[in-house]
Amino acid sequence: MNKYLMRAIDRLYFSIYPTKIRTPQKPDTYDFSHLTSKDCLENPELFYKKPDKIPDFSVIKVNDINRVEVFDIKFPSPVQTKYPKNNVVHGLYFKTHGKKDFATVILLHGWGRRNLWKEKRIAMMLAEHNINCFILKLPFHFERAPEGTWSGEYALTGDLPRTVEGTRQIVTEVRIVSSWLRNQVEKVVISGISLGGMMAHLAMAVESFDMGITILAGGNNAGIIWEGIATNSIRKDIIKAGITREQANYIYQIIDPIVMAKYNKTKNLLMINGLYDEVVPIRYTNELWEALGRPKIRWYPCAHVSVVLFVKRLVKDMVHFIHGNI
Repeated sequence: MNKYLMRAIDRLYFSIYPTKIRTPQKPDTYDFSHLTSKDCLENPELFYKKPDKIPDFSVIKVNDINRVEVFDIKFPSPVQTKYPKNNVVHGLYFKTHGKKDFATVILLHGWGRRNLWKEKRIAMMLAEHNINCFILKLPFHFERAPEGTWSGEYALTGDLPRTVEGTRQIVTEVRIVSSWLRNQVEKVVISGISLGGMMAHLAMAVESFDMGITILAGGNNAGIIWEGIATNSIRKDIIKAGITREQANYIYQIIDPIVMAKYNKTKNLLMINGLYDEVVPIRYTNELWEALGRPKIRWYPCAHVSVVLFVKRLVKDMVHFIHGNI
């Protein structure tokens, strides 16, 4: 498709649904030494440590659609913040029944998502191929958003320590969900879209999955924030907090997929990205791809938001990759 049309769709979307940080955010302290520890950078397991015991899961069946059972999942986060709502993990588990379970995809959504219709559609389409899907909601999104904030508003702001801590939360939570799923299925696949894809890459640095499939993801967090068309308000908020791009880049190291790529533990990896993406600039996808040793990558003729036009193709590629690596 025409790249100008694809980019126009993205730009129209972000003009209609701007993600503005309404109240300036800044760190409580400007001592970032606990986030830039050399020990953690050399051994990310220290930062993203999985608890010895899996917490109790609340599992409530909420729907049954075309022989796909849908469960609402909740459990306490092993990483506690000062925001009580954010400390409870929420997810939706789409589970096929009547057939042998052999694989489940843990799917992480993107930043600022107002609904999960795209992720739910992907989950239902995967179920048609006997693949379960666990949609795990990111910190500060949906039910985890503090009162008075929009979904995702507190996830990326000038309060960089909160951003890093939220990232530590989701990576640790992914590890817990993976352990829980391994008691039920043969294969666990990590996947994510946009910011969720970046979180998936970080999870692969500390956890070995049977496969990884990331969508519209890249690395160099500060580069994406400073140059991407969807993150202008975040960049301004970071600058208002008195933090430069160079400082942000240094603080973000422990949550930068490119920095963490050398620890990648998942060898069956597929990256899916948009040729015309201006939200995650292509140079930062290529840098991550190089850092990972050039895994399999597929380029769609789309931008970022316009990937919705390729959902059927996306699921087809996911299914083909999963079945091809069973």
